[in-house]
Amino acid sequence: MPRRRHPQPGAHRLACRHHRSAGNCRGRAGRSRHAPRRTARDGPPRQAHHRSEDQQERALRPVLRYRRGQASGGTYVNTALANTPIVTGETPRPAGTPDPPRRSGPSNIEVLIPTFNEELNLPFALRSVVSWADAVYVVDSESTDRTQEIARRMGAKLVVQPWLGYAKQKNWALENLPLKADWIFILDADESITPELRDELIEIAQRPVAGIVESGFYVNRLTYFMGKPIRHCGFFPSYNLRFFKRGRAWYEDREVHEHMVVEGETRRLRHIMLHEDRRGLEHFIAKHNRYSTLEARELLRDRMGVKRGQARVLERGIALRRWLKYHVQPRLPVPGFWRFMYMYFVRLGFLDGIPGFRFSLLLSTYDFFISLKLAELKQLIAESRTEAAIAPAPRGLARPEGTVAPEAQPDVTEVQPATDRRAPSAGRVAVPPPPPVPVTRAVRAKWRHDDLGDRRPFVADDAATCPHPPISVIILTYNERDNIAPCIESCRWSDDIHVLDSGSTDGTRDIAESLGAKVYVNPFKSFGQQRNWAIDNIPVKHRWQFQVDADERFTPALVREMADRISDGRSIDNVVCYQCPSMMMFMDRWVRHAAEYPVYQVRLLDKERCRFEDYGHGQREVPDGPTGVLEMPYLHYSFSKGLEEWFDKHNRYSTLEATQALAEPPVELRRAVADLLSGDSVRRRRRLKALSYGMPAKSTVVMLYMMLLRLGFLDGKAGWNYARMRAIYEAMIAVKLSVYRDGARRGSGEGRITSHRRG
Repeated sequence: MPRRRHPQPGAHRLACRHHRSAGNCRGRAGRSRHAPRRTARDGPPRQAHHRSEDQQERALRPVLRYRRGQASGGTYVNTALANTPIVTGETPRPAGTPDPPRRSGPSNIEVLIPTFNEELNLPFALRSVVSWADAVYVVDSESTDRTQEIARRMGAKLVVQPWLGYAKQKNWALENLPLKADWIFILDADESITPELRDELIEIAQRPVAGIVESGFYVNRLTYFMGKPIRHCGFFPSYNLRFFKRGRAWYEDREVHEHMVVEGETRRLRHIMLHEDRRGLEHFIAKHNRYSTLEARELLRDRMGVKRGQARVLERGIALRRWLKYHVQPRLPVPGFWRFMYMYFVRLGFLDGIPGFRFSLLLSTYDFFISLKLAELKQLIAESRTEAAIAPAPRGLARPEGTVAPEAQPDVTEVQPATDRRAPSAGRVAVPPPPPVPVTRAVRAKWRHDDLGDRRPFVADDAATCPHPPISVIILTYNERDNIAPCIESCRWSDDIHVLDSGSTDGTRDIAESLGAKVYVNPFKSFGQQRNWAIDNIPVKHRWQFQVDADERFTPALVREMADRISDGRSIDNVVCYQCPSMMMFMDRWVRHAAEYPVYQVRLLDKERCRFEDYGHGQREVPDGPTGVLEMPYLHYSFSKGLEEWFDKHNRYSTLEATQALAEPPVELRRAVADLLSGDSVRRRRRLKALSYGMPAKSTVVMLYMMLLRLGFLDGKAGWNYARMRAIYEAMIAVKLSVYRDGARRGSGEGRITSHRRG
């Protein structure tokens, strides 16, 4: 009786990093864990042979050489496996039966590549397949960059299909494209096929299709993060079913992390493909932010029993991960912490060095995103908005991510430069300050009035009881459809309301005009420039103006204090601008301690004597005189557009912060000490922030500071979640700053950031 052969020879050549091959990967008594049990006729077991680190490195050298060839635009051809036979599990046929006819193409394989704004990745994917595949279809979701141009130039067949969703987009391609080859390979734009895998695919496809038992094949994938391979962290081996017989496979009905449903048997291929997204850290974080939103929706639908077409049989590793994700991870305390411990320690992520730490840290936040967004969806259900909570996402990830600036829009109102416009110049003549007016104790007591009714959002009914200070209001907007109406409602105390829009595409301007506001449009360049443009160009009615964001609301207490401070166009405090505290609202409550209340921003200013300059992701004031402080706050609904928008916004902010820190010049010790000992809290805070960029474990320090020293635990669950979100924000800044510094030292583009989208 001949010895039985394992149906997957060499399947663990790269999957099992400690053994030379599947036949040598042994468990107890020297028996292979991957092969059938030995019998007496099989003979004595062979001696196990463990691979050293040098042998493991040599095993991946062809892959690394191929990747370097890709990066340089060259090619690398490995012919070592050209004549290696591959066992495919053929079904025996009667003698004399002719082989089924083969396709006329050179490989009998067609490749599908779904894309959206993949100009940085697509050339590498196409270069790995166009030379040998019968046809390469690029199914584009209306990209706005050079993706379509690259696809045409490199010889692919371009098909434009509006985005349907991850699974639906690929299923549409499988059902509607004129596919002719017997075998299909679905390749993402950030992936590429190695020459070894190519030879293995062609060898299978050239065999008679009816003689191959398997209907689909799982392909191992090696992920690169910031240019370095991730061989641990639980990401290698990573098998995905990508190669299958035409008409025998489709994708399950899921919004994210969809897998293929195959009619027939499957097995693993021997060689690997490469996975590397070259769009940078900002896009990496934005992508997983979007994934977490879709994953939270999937979890909610699963708990509500919404029926969907899902794969019943999955590859063992995929099935285990999905079971853990649905039944274990949601029940663990401190979401994200266990993911980091698992990736970095249990799955030996520390062996991947600093890239492994960064990779584990960023992906551990993914679980926290999911848990927080799941709570947000449950809150929608509690508010009787179930349909909004479980409705499918309309566009998925097919939308601009990262540093993409909004398109310029034509002005909806003809703007004439104001007669008092002056260029920002250090030599301008200052307006003589008004004489100071004493502030009585009774007035200050009224400002400190702690009635919560005065700290609610201002509404139109309050106009009858509140004063009307001579102050113009300018609302800065960009795609604020959900916020603009309540913001204008809280401004009804003013007789001069203006909206400065940065080119919104969601109807913000129409809503503002319908509510009686005067609308102006100026393409966004930076926060400081946008605020200066408002000072210079909008013909306001009053000398004093309050610049407010659309997610902020006035309170009756603040309106009363401003009426007491500003009289006849003059400040009773003899100042040129006022810093105003904000109350951070999160999860339907005021996060007083964790949000470090009070945090001040200059909002009320004399347009003749105050300007702004860019700093970090925001701006800072440049007053031509002293600065005052208001005691009554405004409300800040930073999460009014959802957690996904908050994370996306702070992802962009972290890029700007890291860029600012990279460009920060060294400061003399004497000046730094003077700033730290200054009585000005804003000056002291800014110096501490600049010094903190080099602090090790800054995110952990920030979280402990907010929860313990600032008594954030008194804010309950809202304070805990807010502190973790702030810690994640600091971690994003630290990781990006570290990567940008490395890139700047190497002279690569990773240390240069050029354009940013309106926040």
